[in-house]
Amino acid sequence: MKHNEYVKLLKFFDGILWENKTTETGWNYVGLTLDYYFNNSVFNIDYLDIEDYFSSNGDYEYQEEELLKDQFENINEKRRLILIQNILNIFKRSSYDKDVSNLVMSKSIKFLERNNIKINNPSNGVLQLFEDNIIGAGSYCVIKKISDGVLKKELRTRYSKNEKLKKRMKYEYENMYKLRDCPQILNVYSYMEKEHSYLMEEADMNIYEYLNDEVDISFEEKIKIVYDLLNGMKYAHDNSIIHRDLHLGNILKLDKDFLICDFGLSKDESIERSLKSSATEKNNHIFLDPLAIGDFTKLDKKSDIYSVGKIIDYVFTFNSKRSKHIFTFIVEKCTSRNKDNRYNTIDEILNDVEFKLKERDNKFNKKVILEKIKNGILDVSVNEYIFSLVKSNLICDYLVNNNLNSFGKIIIQFNQIDQIKILQAIKQEFVKSTGYGGFHNYDIFADITYFVCLNTDESNVFSVAHSILEVCARYRYSANDLLEEIDKNNL
Repeated sequence: MKHNEYVKLLKFFDGILWENKTTETGWNYVGLTLDYYFNNSVFNIDYLDIEDYFSSNGDYEYQEEELLKDQFENINEKRRLILIQNILNIFKRSSYDKDVSNLVMSKSIKFLERNNIKINNPSNGVLQLFEDNIIGAGSYCVIKKISDGVLKKELRTRYSKNEKLKKRMKYEYENMYKLRDCPQILNVYSYMEKEHSYLMEEADMNIYEYLNDEVDISFEEKIKIVYDLLNGMKYAHDNSIIHRDLHLGNILKLDKDFLICDFGLSKDESIERSLKSSATEKNNHIFLDPLAIGDFTKLDKKSDIYSVGKIIDYVFTFNSKRSKHIFTFIVEKCTSRNKDNRYNTIDEILNDVEFKLKERDNKFNKKVILEKIKNGILDVSVNEYIFSLVKSNLICDYLVNNNLNSFGKIIIQFNQIDQIKILQAIKQEFVKSTGYGGFHNYDIFADITYFVCLNTDESNVFSVAHSILEVCARYRYSANDLLEEIDKNNL
């Protein structure tokens, strides 16, 4: 049982037992009332007093004027269960306040069972507790505790003749062992062929549990999760390993670090294996690339990138009233339904994370951004700069001053809502920005909106772009030709 869970149980006992007491001479004090239960139990016959009982059963020094937590919080793991066993047996065998005793027994047993403690509780006789070394289980394997800090992942006995699952266990180990030099990947070692198992590090918890347990996680801690996740996945991808099963349960907290684990569905792209992917793997959760639902073989590096984006979003929006955060653009690019619009590599995500953290004061390298826009590159710096122009009603002037008639290639990379925001901003100001006598500038906006109309499937986006193109067509024959072509294709 984990130390924090053990302390929870001691606090529960203290909450029941810590009361005002009175000595035989009338002196009032506060202390543990466990002796009341002990004095009304069969143990009172066999032992001199409650102190003798605890001393004889585990060599504990019991003090009634000190909380159980304060007395026994730091005893070693092997002695914890004996102490709990002693306390519960007093409640079980006592006739004092049976309602409280029954409540304590019922809640404690359920709590212990949740913490993988085996309980032998005969109707007559003492209760006994045993550490169950199985601390977790999956569909085809179990996780056993070997010692402090060491776990063993083992194929379930009933699958010992299942060649596919035996290969999967070995394949998972090989892929994780290949990544053993990465500090953001859980360490594994000592594969055992006979029982189809391997040893691995023991972590504190997964990040789903961590996010649920902690009341407030600092911004710096969230950034640590993001960097550990990205650096771990960068190392995996750089070594040709795709995970294909990234979610909150497969990222573990170990002390102050966050480690990626469970490569049971991973694939090594650098080698050809006899173990083939199935098109019907059961892996439906919110972190799975929707383009691969129903066909697991479609999962690739960009599917891992989708999962990375969903995890980052969860970390920054969990328990928050706001859906937007510092990495919203990065998340949207990671999770685009169009794979071509997603990041190509984890390095690209890391670069944008670095940019967001360094450029929070909205200082931009305008020359670099202009070159990116001309080349049709939408990254976090371009995204931030464009929306600063939109908010300042300067987007149209910028397009004209830099003759950016290819800006449509940037627009269609945004999500639908942001595409409409940008096009609405253009619609509002573009006539002014053409300038006195500058009718040729209408060609810039005609080219932009023509490209958008030609490359969008969203009716709302098409409608705004089309309305801009209609205005351009009033002044420019070339724009009218583009409008006629669009209208002809949409008959």
